[in-house]
Amino acid sequence: MNTVNIIDQPKLRKAATEKYNSYGSEWEKAYFDPYSDGYNVYHKDHKFSPTGGGGKAEKVVGKMLAKYNGKQVEFLPERGKKSADTKFDNQTWDIKYIDNANEETIRAAIRDARKADNAIFYFTDENKYALLNNAVEREAGRFLKGQTSKLPDIYYMNKSGLLKLLWKKQKKGLNK
Repeated sequence: MNTVNIIDQPKLRKAATEKYNSYGSEWEKAYFDPYSDGYNVYHKDHKFSPTGGGGKAEKVVGKMLAKYNGKQVEFLPERGKKSADTKFDNQTWDIKYIDNANEETIRAAIRDARKADNAIFYFTDENKYALLNNAVEREAGRFLKGQTSKLPDIYYMNKSGLLKLLWKKQKKGLNK
């Protein structure tokens, strides 16, 4: 566990504020949390989808990552090719909203998320956890032994805002 020394906190806050303020005109400074030092910046070429709730969900997840998890989230540019949605902790992340998804749609989203190091599946309907769990098990089972490294690490976030690991490619099966 990473603990923050109270003496170091002002230095960390100053560094986070300076980094947030250093983003140039190609970035929109969307959110800064003064307690966690997490923030969101949107690249001008990032496209938030207006349909299906995906774009709105990306913004909600980004804000919760900053506020409740202290993450410094960059929403990356999308220039016509499949690319990850965000970057934080020196890794790329794809965000998938699954409130209206069935298991097959979730499995397709897992395959699509291979463009990133990690995937975050966001839902507000608690019944989606079991569906996500089943979809991850089935999709991981689709790959031959040793090839699951082609899948991203899979996290989920519900309306509580905490980021939780569901499946890690280095291990076989689910982490519970």
